[in-house]
Formats: sequence, structure tokens, C-alpha cells
Amino acid sequence: MGAVSRSLKTAAGAARVFLRRVRQLPARAGALDRRSAAAAEQLRVAQEDIAALRSRVDEVAAALEASGARFAELRDSIHLVARRTALQRRPTRVLFLVHVLGAWDSYHALVEAMVRSDDFEPVVASIPRRFRGSNGLYGEEEVDRGLADRGVAHLRLPVGDLHDALQLIKAIEPDVIFRQSQWDADVPDEFGTARLGFARTCMVPYETMNIVVNVADANTANTAIDSTYHRVAWLVFCANEMVLDAAVRDGVRDGTQFRVVGHPKADHLRAATPRWPLKTPADGGRVVWSAHHTIGRGWTDFGAFHLVRDEMLAWARERHDVQFVFMPHPALPPFPDSDASPISRSEFDGWTAAWRALPNTAVVAESDYGPTLAASDVMVTDGLSMLVEYQLFTKPVIFYEREGHRPFNAIGERVVSGVHPVHTVHEVRELAEKFLGGEPDPLRARQQENVQELFGSGDSVTQILHVLRTEIAHERAAGGPANANSFDGPA
Repeated sequence: MGAVSRSLKTAAGAARVFLRRVRQLPARAGALDRRSAAAAEQLRVAQEDIAALRSRVDEVAAALEASGARFAELRDSIHLVARRTALQRRPTRVLFLVHVLGAWDSYHALVEAMVRSDDFEPVVASIPRRFRGSNGLYGEEEVDRGLADRGVAHLRLPVGDLHDALQLIKAIEPDVIFRQSQWDADVPDEFGTARLGFARTCMVPYETMNIVVNVADANTANTAIDSTYHRVAWLVFCANEMVLDAAVRDGVRDGTQFRVVGHPKADHLRAATPRWPLKTPADGGRVVWSAHHTIGRGWTDFGAFHLVRDEMLAWARERHDVQFVFMPHPALPPFPDSDASPISRSEFDGWTAAWRALPNTAVVAESDYGPTLAASDVMVTDGLSMLVEYQLFTKPVIFYEREGHRPFNAIGERVVSGVHPVHTVHEVRELAEKFLGGEPDPLRARQQENVQELFGSGDSVTQILHVLRTEIAHERAAGGPANANSFDGPA
């Protein structure tokens, strides 16, 4: 009985506690509602603050963008004034920015001719470059050594001094600046198109001519003749009328800045004295193999090194009597470090080491390759420049044609009429060994026709100097270049 009484008392106590809590629920609910309302108000205020912050960020971004546009406009105006005050002194000071030694042949004879003249003062500067896959800027040391080996007096603008480089260039006060290519991405930002507007910019293209339908970018359908650099250039020197026709057709300025003069690189190659890098006799002949850098996908897609390298190495190992020189495009060696490369750095370096280890092979890179071409018997290439340039020697060109490359343009269709397209290394070997064995090239006459049509009779440097003198005299007589580096072009 006592146990039952205690249980009843316990239950009664619990019931009273429960009833008390029930009575407190409205008050607690009210407090909870008040806290929820306060939290909601805090959230609303925070959201308004975030919205205000976003609006302010947008305002700042717009202001910065407008400021950047105003700064660019101000810089362009200052550059225009600077150009108007130049070209009045004599001699005319001309700066050449060199970032690829392999393309120096486009300028060497021109610089030498200016040195010999009374009315031009050339200044050459070695600068670093940036190719896809490279870890930042590099290569100025190689350019410096190459220019020194050729006896070219020059300034050095290495990576460590770039913050002062543009200031130094402006202190030199060049009237005219030649850059080697239109690609701003390949050179330091300090030498980008917009930064060089204080002088008249010119170009002799690093390639003798473009032979493919280039990939369009956001600004132009034809980057070979209508890039930003082309658009603001004072003068662009081109090899033939077909290039000029393309500039007239596709260029924003209707090709008014283009002048047909031939090409100094072509003249240099035609005059090259044969010199082979291997000193032992080559009883079975000499093969030069040129490999383009576009082994990835998404650009011109001609490069086939990754597809043929092992079979080419096997060919060199099997034919001890034949000598082989591998000539990579300057942008190929760094490309294996790119995410877009189909081969790794270790694969590329391992293959290169195996190639160099053979007694009948060599590598020619970052050097004057004209003597090597002149001393060779056959060219094997996947494109692009060598399809054109090797025809200057009227020797067989075997074109390993990679599937899916960009189409040839009208110039390219003319060029490939002088080469032998193949699609396997077996075909390369079979055709090359016929020519090495003495079989004449049936395309030799066509190559001679191509060379005459694409390059003319030569003497391009004389023509370039004539154009420069004519334009300079015109602007001096007019009292200043009203249209220099503008879309109207020179008269």
C-alpha cells in the first residue's frame, strides 16, 4: 500500500510540473517569435548590406574599366603626339626587337644595309619570349649568344631588367620599331602592341608567308594579316601580291599598310653556302627533318612529331649510311610542358637523348639553318614554313600530312603543288630512299615556278629601304605623320 501511495505522489508531482510547463508555453512561444523576428530583421539588414556592397563593387569595377579605357585613350593620344614629332632628325633611328633567333634571317641583311647607309641608324635588342608550355619568359640568353656569334652589335633586355626595359627603349627614342611577329602573347607585356605606339611599328613577317586558313579570334577572321599589330602598324612588308590580296580582302584597313617587296629570308636561303653539321661522310645521303610545334589540337594541327618520332628514330638506326638532321620549330621543345601536349616532358627528352646518341644524327635549333638546308638532299616535314622555304633549293619535299589539319589557303594550294604528300612513315622512307638513290624529282620544274611567283627575283632589302625612304620623305614633307599607326595608313 505504501508503494502505491508513493507512486501516486510521484505521478501527481510530474503532472503539476507538466501543467506548469504547458502554462508557460505561450510566453515561451512569444519570446521565440520575438527572437525569430529579430533574426529575420538581422538577416534582412545583412542582405541589404550585401546588396549595397555588390552595387559598390560593380560601381568600382565600372569606374576601373572606364579609367582603363580613359588611360588607354590618353596613352594613344600621347603616342600620337610622340610620333608626330619624330622622323625630323637624321639619320632615322630604327629599333629591332629580337625574341626568336631562328627568325633573325628576316632582318639580318636589312640591319646590315642600314649600318652601311647614311640615313638609317639601326639598334638591335635581344628580348625573352613566351611559348606555350614554357614556364614564363625565357630564351634571351640564346638570342644574345646567337647575335654575338653573327657579329651583331646589340642591347640586352633580359627577364630581370624588363621593368626598366620600356623606359630604356623610350630613352633611345626610336623613330621606327620592327618586331618579329604579330603575336603579343609571345613577347613580354612591355613590348606588346599598345606599349610600342610611341613609335611607328613595322614588320617583316617571321614566316615568309601564311599558307593556311588560320583559326579566327574574337577580333578578326585572319590573324595572319589583320591582328592588332597589323592594324596599327605603319608598314607591313610582304612577299607577293597574293599576300597583299588577302590583306585587301580581309584586313580592316584594306591592306593600305602592306607593301610587296619579296622576303629577306628567301634571299638569305637562296644565297646560303652549304654546311652540314655532321663531319663524317654520308654515303647514303643527307635527310633534314623539320617538325612543327602544333602537335596538340585546336590551332593549325599540322605537327606530327608525336606520331612519327619512334619510326623516324628506327629509320635512323637502321640506315647507318644515311645522315639525319632533326630541325624542330622553336616552339616545339617547350610544348611538352603544356597540358595540351600529347607527349610528356620525359618522353620528349628521352627521345631527344636517344636521337643525339646515334652517330648519324644531329639537331639544329636556334641557329642559321640555311647552310644545313643547302647541304641536304631531301626534306621531310609536317609543315608549315618548310613546305615553302625548301622549294627555294629545288630539292624534294616530302610532306607528312597529318589528318585533320587546317585547310590550305590559295597560297598554300600553290605551295603544295611542289611537294609530295604522304600519310605514313613507310611512305616517307620509300619516297626518300628513291630520291637518295638518284631518282630525279618530277616536281622540280613546278618548284621553280612557285619560287618565281611567290618570291620574285629577290633583292628584297633594297625594296624595303626604298619604301622606308619614300614614306619618310613624304611625312617629312607633310610636316608630320598625320596617319602614322592609325587605321588610315601611310599615303
